[in-house]
Amino acid sequence: MRKKREFVEGAFYHVTSRTNDRIRVFENNLGRKIMLMVLQDAKDKFHFDLANFCIMPTHIHLLVRPGQGVNLSLIMMWIKTRSAKRWNAIHGSTDHMWGSRYFARIVNGGQAFDDVMAYIDQNAVKAGLVEKPADWQACGAFCRELNIAGMVDFPRAVDGAGCVMPPAVSRLLPPDQLEHTIKYPVAYAGAVEKLAGIVPAIPKIDDAGATNRTAYLRYFSRTADYLIHAYDGEDTMFGKMRFNSYPAEAEYRKFSLSSLKSSPYMQLDFSWAPDM
Repeated sequence: MRKKREFVEGAFYHVTSRTNDRIRVFENNLGRKIMLMVLQDAKDKFHFDLANFCIMPTHIHLLVRPGQGVNLSLIMMWIKTRSAKRWNAIHGSTDHMWGSRYFARIVNGGQAFDDVMAYIDQNAVKAGLVEKPADWQACGAFCRELNIAGMVDFPRAVDGAGCVMPPAVSRLLPPDQLEHTIKYPVAYAGAVEKLAGIVPAIPKIDDAGATNRTAYLRYFSRTADYLIHAYDGEDTMFGKMRFNSYPAEAEYRKFSLSSLKSSPYMQLDFSWAPDM
């Protein structure tokens, strides 16, 4: 039995899907055009965000964030089914175009996002198909280079132009994550807006620590989670610290926001939603 996929709403995924027996379906312009048209139709139907993509001869790469209430499996099933039908209709075939299940990995943190963007951009270059990413016409780099609207959603902002970052939110973000959020303003606009609405609702810290156990924010590093239940609006937070290796031994305590932000690999979880 296949393991059921788990999805995190609001998260980006690096998705890879290969053709059946690695047949070079997208080796020519017709194959790639079919796939481009299907991707565009899928975006119009499901309203997902496509940060980057690359259509290679035997596989595709997508950096995608599903819309609210739509999971990734539904999007990918539609893309694979529609593209196979169009391919078979043109070629008078009934063959299976796609191979086994697609691969999907959640992209956590700004550096991981940058790494995946670069990896997808370099696919055609590493395969020896072109000399630079934008020379491959079936990819996000080409769309960004020529300012082709409607396919990729998050071209890199210049000097953070167009990013509206409320001070209450920017104060919460570790430096690397703040820089990355400003760099890709459209990608994180919804998350910033959500955080701006959550921050005023976080209870103030009283002498006892906090008045409830609702977690309003989640920070995470490679070793631990920090669930924030109260905040003085400046530098003191109250919440639960949970080590990844010993999750059952969580404890409530006060945290220094500046210390959290200075910890290596620390990130604020944009997808976290308080249970209010």
